[in-house]
Amino acid sequence: MTDMRTEEEQVEALKKWWAENGKSLLLAVVIVAGGWFGWNTYQDHQQTTGESASLLYGQLVQKIAQPAAQQTDADKAEMEAMATQLKSEYGSSTYGQFGALFLARFAADAGDFDAAAKELQGVIAIAEEGPVKYTAQARLANVLIQQQKYDDALALVNTVPDPAYAPQFEEAKGDALFLKGDAAAARAAYLRAQEAAQNLGLNTQLLQRKIDNLAASATAEQEDA
Repeated sequence: MTDMRTEEEQVEALKKWWAENGKSLLLAVVIVAGGWFGWNTYQDHQQTTGESASLLYGQLVQKIAQPAAQQTDADKAEMEAMATQLKSEYGSSTYGQFGALFLARFAADAGDFDAAAKELQGVIAIAEEGPVKYTAQARLANVLIQQQKYDDALALVNTVPDPAYAPQFEEAKGDALFLKGDAAAARAAYLRAQEAAQNLGLNTQLLQRKIDNLAASATAEQEDA
C-alpha cells in the first residue's frame, strides 16, 4: 500500500501541499520578479508607484516570511489588511498584483477557494506576461483542482510559458490528470516536473512520492488482474 492510493487521499495531499508550499511560492516569485524586471525597471516602478507602496510591500513580505507557528490571529489580520491596502490603493501596479496574490493565499488557507480563484483570475486578467501572471496561473490551477474543475485547471497549465515555471505547471497538470483517472498521463507530467525541478535545483521529494505512488498503484492493479 502507498500513502496516496485514493482520490480522496490525493486531494488531502494537495491541500497539505498548498499549506506547506503556498508561502514559499509567493516568496519565490518575489525573488524571480526582481530579476525579471531588472534593477533599472524596479527603480522606475518605485518612482511611479511611490515610496509608500514600497514600504508597505516590504513590511508585508517581512511578516509573511515569519514561521507560521509564530503568527498570531492578530498578525494574520494585519497581513490581510496590508494586502488589501496594496490591492486597493495601487490597483493594477505590480504592488497591487502582489497584494491580490497574498489575498488569494489567505483565502485558500481559510478554505475559501471561490475567493482565492476570484483574486487570481483578477491578477491574470491585468498582469503582463511574466512572473506574476505565471504564478497566478499555476496557483489558480491548484485552486481549480481543489474545486474539482480539472479541465479548467488543465487549460491553464497546458502550455509552459517559461522553463522556470515548468515544475509548477507540470505538477498541477499531473494532479489534475490523476484525479481525472489518467494515471499514465499524470505520471508523464510528474516526470517532466521532476526533471525541470532538478534542473532548477529544487526539492523533488513530493514529486518522487507521487511518481512512486503511481508506479505502485499500477503494480497492484496488475497483481489483482
